[in-house]
Amino acid sequence: MLPCLQAICAQDYPDSEIVVVDNASPDGAGDLIAHHYPQVRLLRAPSNLGFSGGCNLGLSAAKGDLLILLNQDTIVSPGWLRALAETFLADTTIGIVGCKTLYPDGTIQHAGGMVNIRGEGYHIGAHERDCGQYDSVTDVDFVTGAALMIAREVYAQVGDLDVGFSPVYYEDVDWCYRVRAAGFRVVYAPSAVLVHAEHSLASSMSHEGMYSFHRNRLRFVLKHWSSEELLQFTAAEQEYLCSVAPGGERLIAALLRSYLYHLLILDDLIQWRIRLYGSTIDAVDTLASALLRLRSTVSLPEDVGPDSISERTHLIADLHQLASIQTYPLEPKTKWGGRILKALRKWVYDYLTSAYIAPLVQQQTVFNQQVITALESGLRDRTRLADVLIEYDLGMRREISDLGLELRRLQKD
Repeated sequence: MLPCLQAICAQDYPDSEIVVVDNASPDGAGDLIAHHYPQVRLLRAPSNLGFSGGCNLGLSAAKGDLLILLNQDTIVSPGWLRALAETFLADTTIGIVGCKTLYPDGTIQHAGGMVNIRGEGYHIGAHERDCGQYDSVTDVDFVTGAALMIAREVYAQVGDLDVGFSPVYYEDVDWCYRVRAAGFRVVYAPSAVLVHAEHSLASSMSHEGMYSFHRNRLRFVLKHWSSEELLQFTAAEQEYLCSVAPGGERLIAALLRSYLYHLLILDDLIQWRIRLYGSTIDAVDTLASALLRLRSTVSLPEDVGPDSISERTHLIADLHQLASIQTYPLEPKTKWGGRILKALRKWVYDYLTSAYIAPLVQQQTVFNQQVITALESGLRDRTRLADVLIEYDLGMRREISDLGLELRRLQKD
């Protein structure tokens, strides 16, 4: 953090301010900044607000006409701030400007970003030697939130980063797409250079790490893809699901849980699509149908066969108790204003309950019974038995817990 501040304070751009958000860091970084950099405006969050929440806190406090997000694990080059501002001020159609980001070894980390049909983002030029091949200002799908500039008037129009992506992943991609939806350009400025260590505490091969990443990838896609793009996405996602080799049960469990999660928050997604693209109620059917098709794509592994698993009887007994799920009518968590919107909201919830939530619960119950039947019959390979049993059992428990929490919440509202 301190080297980052040293480099920022050394910039020669006039009339700039520095706002630092201490996102409830446990290492005393806030106290160090307050002591060594009294000219910095320090904001202390009461708890870790995630990337979006922390950035939003800083954005709300900043006073400038040009606003910058900058990670603490970056070192900016001399002239970096001026290069960003001059690129921005040269063209009023630009909404966001990003930087040339390098790894500590000098190779390129990011020269703008592109997104494929599955919502997977990739950094242009990643790990290439910097030989000037990306030294032109270029329109891109997104730029990394580790370092970007946005005009206050654009920020006022598109709003904060979406905290629905908390704690991390895809909030910067989503912001860039929202800026583009508002009619502005997102560009990469090669003359604004910095080094980024790219430390990510959230990156993980655990279930929760995979789930966090894929849940946010799905949130981004479901917010922004057109009906035609959603059809292409569903086909590509199904192909990917079918390509996952044995041993990928943890990934499959994370994906299935992410599909379920978004079925439960369709009202939030629909409201976003209406605000961004004017989507009609037809989007409910489009989104829900895509998610249900994806959930039904995955079946049990092909290596199911006879084997004795009597030592697993206690776990199978637990699964029998968890197999059936009860559903209740949906009620909204938030109230939309206006008579027409209220009527529309009621129609959405009634439609979701009858057309999707009930079939979803039935589908999950059938899937649970399939797992139990397979476990009672056994698997051919004892080593695979343990892996598959654990991942499918944990996956079902997580999903049933998610459903139960959501249904209890809806009953209380």
